[in-house]
Amino acid sequence: MSSLTFAAALSAPLSSSCLFSAVRASIPSPPSPILLSLGPLTIRWYAFWIILGMALAIFWTSKRYQARGGNPELVGDIGIWICLLGIVGARAMAVFSYPGDYFGPGIPWWKPFAIWQGGLAIYGGLIGGFLAAVCFLRFKKQPLGVFLDALAPTVLAAQALGRLGNYFNQEVYGKATTLPWGLEISPQMAPANTAPGTLFHPTFLYEIIWNLLAMGILLLYETIRKRSHDSEFAQQVNVCPATGQSWGRLCAWEIIGLYLFLYSLGRFFLEFVRIDYQYTVAGGVRWFQVVAGVIAVVGLAVFAAARHRKLPAVLTEAPRPVPDSPETPPTEPNRGQSSCDAESEAETNTTADTLKNPEK
Repeated sequence: MSSLTFAAALSAPLSSSCLFSAVRASIPSPPSPILLSLGPLTIRWYAFWIILGMALAIFWTSKRYQARGGNPELVGDIGIWICLLGIVGARAMAVFSYPGDYFGPGIPWWKPFAIWQGGLAIYGGLIGGFLAAVCFLRFKKQPLGVFLDALAPTVLAAQALGRLGNYFNQEVYGKATTLPWGLEISPQMAPANTAPGTLFHPTFLYEIIWNLLAMGILLLYETIRKRSHDSEFAQQVNVCPATGQSWGRLCAWEIIGLYLFLYSLGRFFLEFVRIDYQYTVAGGVRWFQVVAGVIAVVGLAVFAAARHRKLPAVLTEAPRPVPDSPETPPTEPNRGQSSCDAESEAETNTTADTLKNPEK
């Protein structure tokens, strides 16, 4: 489909149809999925945006975790494992969800492992990353909820950047549309028997917008809860010893629970627009709609449980054991006694000496 350039739009007559065509061409198909090619080394836009999102998430999470009293260096260590297992989980779920793209006549055996060509399912990545966090934090004997709350908004930012890779791969688009922001798809990437000039819903863009909106909601909710101090929990328990800052009435697991609910809610409705093949159940319900619905319910349950249990949203120092009675050094036998006890013992000793030696 030929695109109307900005210069041509300015020089053309200002008719309504001309302006509408100019707007419709505002999301053209990408020129190439390749960012850089140096001999055998090929770097794709898809990989670039995903790696950039991971780096942003690790950096931002380290700052948020440190504000909660955590060690920022731990985030770098755990972040690598979360990313690696997250990619493995995301690829596994993508292969399971779209088997026709990876297995069959004429498809090479290595196709399921070619992640550079796209095909990562976010829910598989969440499962893999969650398992990595559980194992690592258990080993380090650190609470899981505090870390996940620090991580949640940064994951949404990383997801928003990663969806830009879908644009360059010309994937994750929706049904045909006549809306002004329709997306052009090159003929070789468009569905079979697509009429020339057909535009499609840019569902990747819808998800970017929703992810950023959900991220803003999480940060706003966190700020409001941090400023609430009208409870014994807020005044005595939820103060970070490392920074001395109060985190108000915010409880651990609240933010990650909201993340699971908000992201899955948006994903559930976006699946009505997407046209990529998926398994369907219960009369046509798409597979990822089922997954999104289940995760949304889980997120609400986690959020409600967090409000009920009221675990500290920060890392707290372990209380030091207090001995029942102070130790008595051998050189000072009466150091741990009160003045009354000392006087009573002296009188007892005097009486005993008098009975033994009445002439004393």
